[in-house]
Amino acid sequence: MSARTLRRMAGLPAVLEAGTTLFAASTALVLIDYQNEYRNGPLALPDEPRASQAARRLRAWAEAAGIGIIHVLHRAPAVAPFFALDSPGAGPIEGLAPGANETVVGKQLPSAFAGTGLADALLAGGVETLLIAGYMTHNCVDSTARDAFHRGYRVGVVADACATRDLPGPDGRRIPAEQVHAAVLAGLGDRIAEIVDLPMLASMSVV
Repeated sequence: MSARTLRRMAGLPAVLEAGTTLFAASTALVLIDYQNEYRNGPLALPDEPRASQAARRLRAWAEAAGIGIIHVLHRAPAVAPFFALDSPGAGPIEGLAPGANETVVGKQLPSAFAGTGLADALLAGGVETLLIAGYMTHNCVDSTARDAFHRGYRVGVVADACATRDLPGPDGRRIPAEQVHAAVLAGLGDRIAEIVDLPMLASMSVV
């Protein structure tokens, strides 16, 4: 018997799937932590070049479709080992710096909702559907998607624009980044979010 998600077993409709309609006015694209710490050094992600390129295309698609874009940037104290204020690592990845008409949210915890103005910005914009992408899949993307779901949003996670890194398992063995990424997306897709990619989004009608 093939595996089925809780969403499918419960008969929940697929809000985000190829051929459906997406409403730009009530949708926001949330781009999480596309920052240089994930390009170089201890936090460098094996799949960052491919995922960042997908994120650039995703952002261009959202801009052309009239979907609001929100950049979430991790901001740590100046003495922090990662994402220190005004450090090169805290800077945006090339091609993914916030634009003049795009919202910027600074965070210090994994969820983009924790201690930030994100919820207020979404409420003011009448947003009901969130498309989430960013780094890392197992940490800030996962935390933000779950928080969004618990707050009543329809959530889509854009898989090809996300990435993570190798992690040690409970037994100390290395779990490859690709496996971590796939497992986290499977967990989110079971109930929390619909897992999509850019080709799927591009096939939707946006009005």
